[in-house]
Amino acid sequence: MLVDDDAEPKALPFPLLEKITDGFSDKLEIGRGGFAVVYKAMLDNGIIAVKRMSNTYMYEKEFHREVECLMKVKHKNLVRFLGYCADTQGNMGSYIGKMVMADVQQRLLCFEYLPKGSLDDYITDSFGEFEWRKCYQVIKGICEGLNYLHQNNIMHLDLKPGNILLDEDVMPKITDFGLSRCFEEGQTRVITENVGGKIGYLAPEFHTGEITHKFDLYSLGVIVMEMLTGKKGYQSIEDVRESWSYKSDILWWEQIRVCAEIGIECTDLNPAKRPESMKHIIDRLLAAESSTQVIPTGGPTSKLIVLHPSALRFPFEINKVITCPLELTNNTDKHVAFRLKDKSGESSFLRLPLYGIVPPNTPYILIVTTQEIEELPRKWIIDVILDGATLILGDGEHKKTFHSQPDKYFQEMGNAVQEVELKALYTLRWSSARC
Repeated sequence: MLVDDDAEPKALPFPLLEKITDGFSDKLEIGRGGFAVVYKAMLDNGIIAVKRMSNTYMYEKEFHREVECLMKVKHKNLVRFLGYCADTQGNMGSYIGKMVMADVQQRLLCFEYLPKGSLDDYITDSFGEFEWRKCYQVIKGICEGLNYLHQNNIMHLDLKPGNILLDEDVMPKITDFGLSRCFEEGQTRVITENVGGKIGYLAPEFHTGEITHKFDLYSLGVIVMEMLTGKKGYQSIEDVRESWSYKSDILWWEQIRVCAEIGIECTDLNPAKRPESMKHIIDRLLAAESSTQVIPTGGPTSKLIVLHPSALRFPFEINKVITCPLELTNNTDKHVAFRLKDKSGESSFLRLPLYGIVPPNTPYILIVTTQEIEELPRKWIIDVILDGATLILGDGEHKKTFHSQPDKYFQEMGNAVQEVELKALYTLRWSSARC
């Protein structure tokens, strides 16, 4: 029953939870917080997590608040709530030399068990073993879970890596709603004297006691920047670049850039300057996803030239000309003229434009080179465009125009020119990336 995906959360008897945790054995402890201990509970048909409140009298309010929030929500990026136990028994005991009856409270919560533990275990240098797609999956999942909570008028107020668990597929799930607040419909803020949470993830306005949805956005921003850099504390775009430039496929750099911008905007000290809502953040992530598709203007079924690799990487060295081969494959039975240029039209760290002709059904290796420069340029990543157009060799004027005035040739070809956009960037070597 407890591992049934369709079962609704329900009240559970204390003896059952005591049995499946082997009497709350220290050997089954998998987590410990400020006012609770979490145990792995063994069932015949699976494993669940049991959270036992440490001081039920002191944290009774947190228990009721967490149950209230959990009963209202169900989302793939929230830890699935299975049930709760609110048990009170009268036990005889000695007190000042007399036997008295005392109430012993037990307050427990049951959740799905997530084998990979918390996100806190993975935020290390360069986000450990995670490649970008996994990292992005976690960032987006946290955003979607938080967006769902806000849409249901629930402010988490204790968002931190330790409260984000990962399943076997590295899908993030937000947990621990002990400090959460459920707003009334139409309510936008609340003033409270008791704001808990972990310093470093708490929004700076916590000392005023004013709580809005922007409070969670600050915590989200800190988490995103820690994931992008593998470091604790405030980070910058430069730190993100160092963490990912040497190991990420450039196809994902638009997503990386947008995530970094979101992280920095969310951690603005002024709540008014943070993103308007989680919905706006989700929309920006979706826009970044769509921009990673590299498809020529003529559509995916009519490519004149196929590129490999999908990005030009140049390991930076002072006063060195660095080369990178770009393979152009002509998939047609006609000659194709090409032009490689900087999208901005400005001078860049590359020696562009470059022109040439690729014979029919033939691969062609184009060597792209950099300028000699004394320091890493401010604009170290640029958009490059490869223009391609069929060249009719039998047309003398056609061929002559391309060889003498290639830019005019592509201008005259108009809509017949296909464009493929790719990135070019300087990367830092491993040693410098880790300094």
